[in-house]
Amino acid sequence: MRAAAVCSIAVWLGAFAAGAQVTARGAVAPGQSFALQDDGTSLGGNPAGLGWVRGFEADYLHNGFYAGGHPRVDALYLSGGAGALSLGLGFDWFEPASVRRTSVGGALRLGELSLGAVHHGFSGLELSSWDFGALLRPFRFLSLGWALLDANRPGPLPRTWQLSAAVRPFGESLDLAADLRWSECTNAPGPACGLGHKDWFVTAQARLFRGVTLIGQLGLLDGSQTTGLVGLQLDLAHAGFAYAPGFGAGDARDSWRVRASTQEWPAVRVPISHAVEIDLEKALERPHPGPAALVFGATTRDPLQKTLELMQRLASDPSVKAVVLRTGGLPLGLERAGELRASIENLKASGKKVLFYLESGGDLEYSVGLRADRVYAAPQSVLLINGFSATALFAAAGLDKLGVKAEFFRVGAYKNAPDLFTRSDMSGEQREVQTSILEDFYGRYVQDIAQARHLDEAKVKSLLDEGILKPREAVQAGLIDGLVHPDQLEEEAGKILGGSVHLTKAVTGTSKGREVRWGGRPKIGVVRVVGNIVRGDGARDPFGAVEVAGSGPIARRIHRLADDPRVSAIVVRIDSPGGDGNASDLIWRELVRARKEKKKKVVASMGDVAASGGYYVAAGADEIFAGPGTITGSIGVFVGHFDASELFGKLGLSLVTLKRGESADLFNPDRGLTDAERRTLQAWVDDFYATFVDRVAEARGLSREQVDAVGRGRVWTGSQALSRKLVDRLGGFQDALAEAKRLAGLAPDEDVDLDDEIPLEVGFTDFAGVSALDAVPMNLGPRAVRALRLLGEPGTVRAALPFDLEVR
Repeated sequence: MRAAAVCSIAVWLGAFAAGAQVTARGAVAPGQSFALQDDGTSLGGNPAGLGWVRGFEADYLHNGFYAGGHPRVDALYLSGGAGALSLGLGFDWFEPASVRRTSVGGALRLGELSLGAVHHGFSGLELSSWDFGALLRPFRFLSLGWALLDANRPGPLPRTWQLSAAVRPFGESLDLAADLRWSECTNAPGPACGLGHKDWFVTAQARLFRGVTLIGQLGLLDGSQTTGLVGLQLDLAHAGFAYAPGFGAGDARDSWRVRASTQEWPAVRVPISHAVEIDLEKALERPHPGPAALVFGATTRDPLQKTLELMQRLASDPSVKAVVLRTGGLPLGLERAGELRASIENLKASGKKVLFYLESGGDLEYSVGLRADRVYAAPQSVLLINGFSATALFAAAGLDKLGVKAEFFRVGAYKNAPDLFTRSDMSGEQREVQTSILEDFYGRYVQDIAQARHLDEAKVKSLLDEGILKPREAVQAGLIDGLVHPDQLEEEAGKILGGSVHLTKAVTGTSKGREVRWGGRPKIGVVRVVGNIVRGDGARDPFGAVEVAGSGPIARRIHRLADDPRVSAIVVRIDSPGGDGNASDLIWRELVRARKEKKKKVVASMGDVAASGGYYVAAGADEIFAGPGTITGSIGVFVGHFDASELFGKLGLSLVTLKRGESADLFNPDRGLTDAERRTLQAWVDDFYATFVDRVAEARGLSREQVDAVGRGRVWTGSQALSRKLVDRLGGFQDALAEAKRLAGLAPDEDVDLDDEIPLEVGFTDFAGVSALDAVPMNLGPRAVRALRLLGEPGTVRAALPFDLEVR
């Protein structure tokens, strides 16, 4: 009885299969090919195609005939994937046989190779089967598929083999595929079998334009019957529909598919004009990990980079007519703010109107808004548009009162980081440098305002000198265009576009759209050196006042990227005042290895600051990009010693040290230095400085004398460093990325994968939201912590910025 039922369903499925130009499998998507299939419908085809599913996807399929009395099949396939693993669950309903098939499967994706398996069970029948498949896409133009269906030969059903190959002769605009299928012979009755009774299918998918695909397929069954279909597929970002009528091998039939997915597909552009609002404060906010991150860890991407990518997407979206940027404060330095300015220029160049809204702000926020078409402010906003200042902290008098004597050894009068501990006022050299930096910033800022707002430079300076401008005074002076409340931004966007417009909010997302390219994309690795450079893995500052860049994980990351054959180039992003000289040298060495031994192109991109040890790291790159306002240079080192014996005496403390060797306790804080030890420490610093100069001279193609002339601790802005050949070009991260692509031989418009995930450091302040240092007035708490970090571990040569520079 069981055998008869199995034979009858097999014969029925075989009859339907002949008409539907597929094997006895159930519902299939219109124009299915085992080399092209890479979505949730793979549950009913090549299981390996599931490996390309990301997020959640639901597909409803229908295969049937126009005339009555013929079999039909409907199916619901649910699938989801993350990382290398994808899973699927499917249900097929066969009519009029009243049989349901349940499918459970999964796929493992290893780069461009995916391996999959699906188990099928039939309701009412003691029948189950296994399908196995593989899908390989080694090159951009080639895809290879293989599947063994009904591999366990359930009941009377034969094993079926299907081989498939697809090519893309014109990139992603056209897919051409050929599938060969045959069934092994069994003792049970059924259709013709064996390789002599094979079926051929030729499939074409032509993308007429974004989100619209023309589907065509021709089949030759057993060398005698011809079948075919022609259809159309329409895709929106998270939904899609495909329909294809078929002909041949019996009666006319149809097949259709409806898709819903969380992953974004290349979609039809909806021709509805609108404006987009970006809250820059939220977009640029450092992500706060959940408690699970303490146990399992977490990764993130640079918020500024994600914001710039969002703005780039908006620039290329023809339905977006205007972009509103809104902020009450930017958590950026002057130069990273410059990258926002460049992105606004890009938006305007693409034909968008840009409005900038200040809930409150100062010169940093206003300098960004200058690039917009319109600048608005809240009616009661606080506008601190008053120029720049630079503040340095000195603690020598306080140390004297405590009974602590600081003694430092350095090269060059400009390497005045130790002045924090040895002076009570500013040296002439430090005053010279800070004045030069302020003049550079202030001069360019005044010019920018004058050009953007069509004002005389003298008038601009007089407005800045007023200190605080009332919002209405700022409008009257021509610095801003109007005063509005947030709910009026949509109306203002409509005015600038000449009609009403709908304003939608945009957020920076981390999810990637559906990948339509085969063979993978060229990869560019991004290495971020952000914060105080320390040796080893580095301990996070519990107060959150200082970011730490540990040489251990950074060097390991560079090493991995250098050894990865898929990585075409490396961009090292530096936003660091330096720190431990030895740690900087370890990172530098890995960059040199990547360039010289592994032949990777390396480009350095400087952020707000890349000075001293930060510049040391940059010297390992092929080319260096800096912004006009980047704080860089500071080629020099120092080492220090503190004698706190007087303080210990006041406190009634006594340190007893036993030693073997005159200088075994060299850095103990309970004694001063001997003359011989002073000579030793100075020689140590001189030697490290000579090595530093040699590294830079070799990298920049300069003589030692030329480097020394701009070194000795002297700090420069990016524009000043360019004229002194310390950097190659002025530009931000996107410019450095473009140069890395060029050096790697990639086309300017080549899409690349950025390996830019970085571990997310987790500390107490991530959950508390505040730090005890926040209660200290005038920002002195964080500055004190930075000062201590500046010293580092006792006995380390420091390649750090000469002073705790704050330009506001």
